Amino acid sequence: MEISACWHNGRVVDSDAASPSIASMSLHMGLAVFDGMMAYGNGAAFHVLRKRKHVERLVSGASNLGFAPRYSVDEISEAIDALLEGLDPHETYYIRPIAYRGSQHLWLTEIDDVPVDLAIIAAPAVRNVDAGLRMQVSRYQRVSSAAMPVQWKTAGSYVNSYLCRQTAAADGYDDGIMLDDRGRLAEASAANLFLIRGETVLTPALNGDVFPGITRGLVLDLADTLGVELVEQALYPSDLTTADAAFIGSTLLEMRPIDEVGGVRLNSSENVSWSRLKSAFRDVTASPSGMV
Repeated sequence: MEISACWHNGRVVDSDAASPSIASMSLHMGLAVFDGMMAYGNGAAFHVLRKRKHVERLVSGASNLGFAPRYSVDEISEAIDALLEGLDPHETYYIRPIAYRGSQHLWLTEIDDVPVDLAIIAAPAVRNVDAGLRMQVSRYQRVSSAAMPVQWKTAGSYVNSYLCRQTAAADGYDDGIMLDDRGRLAEASAANLFLIRGETVLTPALNGDVFPGITRGLVLDLADTLGVELVEQALYPSDLTTADAAFIGSTLLEMRPIDEVGGVRLNSSENVSWSRLKSAFRDVTASPSGMV
């Protein structure tokens, strides 16, 4: 992925200027907090979907981990706008802010005096929202919030996502669906999961081990607006075999239908409830004022 633009500690710079030290604790231990959002270009300007919610989550997660950025939510939002000023508004970009300790420090002790850096990068987003996905139930369990709080997008916790995605690819699938420590459906490697049974949309309840995704929240809002029944509940692998359709939702993947789970075919792309939600989602992403 080519980086189109980078903002680092107060100014737009070449992306190489924002590199952490090879001796950075964030590089060695995954001690960083990031977020991701989509900037949709409409030809004249950018619409950053739910920008403030994303920035607030970044600041909250970083602060809880002891990485409080030196910039406020408003200042980070303004930095994102400054970064987008030099980019083509006919394109769509993925925006990733990250708070980390980039200077030389290898130890877990005596870190309070190590400065927290903030970088924001923009990269072209390849949108392929109509392509159906082939998925498997992963052999890797979703990391428990008892071990690492899942509501913070902590860099180190995404090793779990990496293992899920890589083993799925090795087995010939696009992605995996992870279970929690009780055998319940949790989520895909980096996306929330939704099933459709009849005219009802089902999604794993936020039990502490399911990531409270911002796109997940948008799907709930869209279902409410459309009058589509959406139920949050405990779901199990057997529910995958009785579903009429399924899809995932995340910032980068947006909303994608699932055509197969472990050899079981699903007619997700033709499902009426899916089509209504997908159309509503596209309306929101195209609108500068849509459901911010």
